[in-house]
Amino acid sequence: MIVSLPQPPCTGSPRISSTTLCSLDPTLRSCFIAGSSHGWLVIADERSNLLLVNPITRAQIVLPPAVTIKNVQGCYTAEGVLDSYTLLDLDLDLETQGCNLQACTCDLSLEEGRFFFYWRVAMSADPSSGNCIVMILHMPEKHISFTRVGDTQWTWINVHPDCFDYCDVFYNDSDGLFYAMRRSGEVHTIDVNGPYPVVKVILNPMTRSRDSSRYIVQAPWGAILQVWRNDQPIRRGEYRSDCQA
Repeated sequence: MIVSLPQPPCTGSPRISSTTLCSLDPTLRSCFIAGSSHGWLVIADERSNLLLVNPITRAQIVLPPAVTIKNVQGCYTAEGVLDSYTLLDLDLDLETQGCNLQACTCDLSLEEGRFFFYWRVAMSADPSSGNCIVMILHMPEKHISFTRVGDTQWTWINVHPDCFDYCDVFYNDSDGLFYAMRRSGEVHTIDVNGPYPVVKVILNPMTRSRDSSRYIVQAPWGAILQVWRNDQPIRRGEYRSDCQA
């Protein structure tokens, strides 16, 4: 579809006479969009597996299956066909480093998993570059796992006792690190460039309040900002949002 645009109001700006709007592949329209970066969409398909999709070129890159996430367990039929998922809590004891099978679990169909697995997604580069790392915050306790494009499984990051309860994550091109923020306002850098992930605390917890929706972003001038959004009920069924940076 070609759409004519009006003359830009800024003096000296080149005139943009048209643009192209690309529709998503019909086979992907029922998928769940978990995130986007570098012009690519991160999509969870009907079996709850993630794939990267370029909506312009329609190129697709398949990421490791959901069953390779540490706390996602596949349930199979007698014939060995994947039939459903069980979502487990993770035990962050650095000695056991495993799943807590005694904790409350959630049984999900193949299609339901995508709505319960993924909280945030960040990418280090254009996936077509061949050097892209994809990092996810996954539920229920918002742990972090990552994979490199071309890998066959997700790697759970559990090298620090506080590697959970994250609310947002982004990649910083200037230093090659991921920055992740916890609900407490605590900020971690995550280095996955070496043989083992390295997590460092660069900002201590700021508050115990859990009423805000919180995000971490990098400003155009390089500063790293926290954005807190507070929803305040006015009357039943009506809300006001206040954003603070």
